[in-house]
Amino acid sequence: MAMADSTDLDVALQAVSAAVAITEARRGGPLQRFGKDGADFATDVDRAVEQAILEVIRAARPGDAILGEELGNSGPSGAARVWLVDPLCGTLNYAAGSPAYAVNVALAQGDDVLAAAVAEPAAGVVYFTDGNMAWRRHNDSPEVAQLQPSAASRLVEVHLETDDPDGQGFSSARYLRSSTFQVLSPRFFGTGLPLAWVAGGQRAGFVIPGKRDISVHFTAGIGLCRAAGCVLSGLHGEPLHLANEGIVAAADATTHKLLLAGIAEQVQS
Repeated sequence: MAMADSTDLDVALQAVSAAVAITEARRGGPLQRFGKDGADFATDVDRAVEQAILEVIRAARPGDAILGEELGNSGPSGAARVWLVDPLCGTLNYAAGSPAYAVNVALAQGDDVLAAAVAEPAAGVVYFTDGNMAWRRHNDSPEVAQLQPSAASRLVEVHLETDDPDGQGFSSARYLRSSTFQVLSPRFFGTGLPLAWVAGGQRAGFVIPGKRDISVHFTAGIGLCRAAGCVLSGLHGEPLHLANEGIVAAADATTHKLLLAGIAEQVQS
């Protein structure tokens, strides 16, 4: 259990470690499902994982607020520091036996990410940041490697939205036919995990439309990308905030320009 004198990053890492112990113990076993909107659902694993994370954070940071994907808001009302918890980012993938899922824990204050950890349990990897630098480690190994963005893969995650086009006129379907993907290659995994992959060099870019408040799904990944030195913006190149209309993350300026060029071609005026 995290102690009160732990750093914020220590707390985030201990929280995701407690979470991974549950996801991997339950992986491949029976799940109780709870319906959400459309085809979306949560499971009893989501709830158990979130509860384990909350226990770690509450013990170490009782004065902070928490926003969880499944259990909602808790902690002091109006607290400046807020922990954002997505216990199983990619629940549908997890339930189907796919390895594309993650555990996201981030601490935000205003528009800043002070600490974050993203666990990729199926790969035995944790990505983490103290808000200034970002690293990767395997399982609980003490050896860490600094995250280095790279566009070498030429792979770009395009996160599809239910509303197509969205409120800004962005259509993922049109975007996939744009000039961007005469040069780059699109992928879709239905999780925020690829933001960590952009930070770590496994993906060249990530694009998601849609207006959103500060998000349990993407805040940790944004924090990783910021600390790793990725190029980040909204859909039209504007500065990226934690609450934003769309996310464009790229390993470098050249890739970012390619991503924005395709968006400009297909957004309806």
